[in-house]
Amino acid sequence: MTDRIKASPNTNTPAGETVRSSLPSRLFSNVGEFSWIWIATAGLFALSAIVAPGTVTIGSLLAMLPFAGILAIAAAGQTVVIQQRGLDLSSPGIIGLAGILFALVGAGTGSVLTAVAAAIAGGTLVGVANGFLVARLGITPLVATLSVNALVIGGIRWRTGYVPISVPAEMQGIARDYILGLPITVFFALVFVGVIAVIIRNTVVGRRFIAVGASPKAAEAAGVPVLSYQIGSYVAAGVCFAVSGLLLAGFIGSASQTAGSDYLLTSIAAVAVGGTPFTGGRGSVIASAVAALFFAQLGQMVLALGAGTAVQLLIQVCAILGAAIIRHVPDIIRGLGVGQASKASQ
Repeated sequence: MTDRIKASPNTNTPAGETVRSSLPSRLFSNVGEFSWIWIATAGLFALSAIVAPGTVTIGSLLAMLPFAGILAIAAAGQTVVIQQRGLDLSSPGIIGLAGILFALVGAGTGSVLTAVAAAIAGGTLVGVANGFLVARLGITPLVATLSVNALVIGGIRWRTGYVPISVPAEMQGIARDYILGLPITVFFALVFVGVIAVIIRNTVVGRRFIAVGASPKAAEAAGVPVLSYQIGSYVAAGVCFAVSGLLLAGFIGSASQTAGSDYLLTSIAAVAVGGTPFTGGRGSVIASAVAALFFAQLGQMVLALGAGTAVQLLIQVCAILGAAIIRHVPDIIRGLGVGQASKASQ
């Protein structure tokens, strides 16, 4: 009993208030920075069932899941870059380029494998260019990737003449097929996200990747080839964007330079809402993939309610701000608790 009394010299308020104020902080901390998106997604589907029940029917969900899977793959690539303190704004160009290559090579050769290889090779080359400009030449990621995106889209427009290219019917089957009653794009997303998550969490390469993102100078001092990991993150993102592009082209049946425009903001938003900070190091491709599902369902619900494009963008911004606020709630609560304790002690 004596020890308890000593621990709280002023029993009027300070100790009791500090304990009570720390309870919400512990509640938020125990959930985890990458776990809130699971709760938010479950809440969104529950809300959809109330305000727009048509969006949670089997037919609506099967229509939404292909786009959620495509966005999840793109968000996974964006997450890898952001974990290296970067940002890739060339995703629209790579998605469009991959779709064009998939359609043109597929029509010319009639081989799905050749078309897929061409699309992925295009995304890889653009990723190498981005990584070289950012990591080797030291150009700001915003400037470098935005410039590369403009060059890629310009090349697509020069080649296609602003006219969408139809994807051969046999090529469309790769993105429209179903496995176990679910769209095949969902399984592609699960494979991509799962492989990236396992590599980052459970391999030496992944641990070095995290170390480079957290502190490039410290990683370099430890003998880690920082440049290779930084360029490699943009290459990995380019591959992810390319896969998203060929799946999107196959699913909608055509490819164009504007196909990837809708995936620039949403892929970055999925990373932010998923909880990955832009300060490097920490991150979760799984949380970003769940956030992609969140945004896909959010867009479908908003459309069902009759809202326009402007309202959709506004809601996306609100979701990003909400995620940022939730992430900092524990720090805010702890700060309030310390402030109250210091005032009471005076």
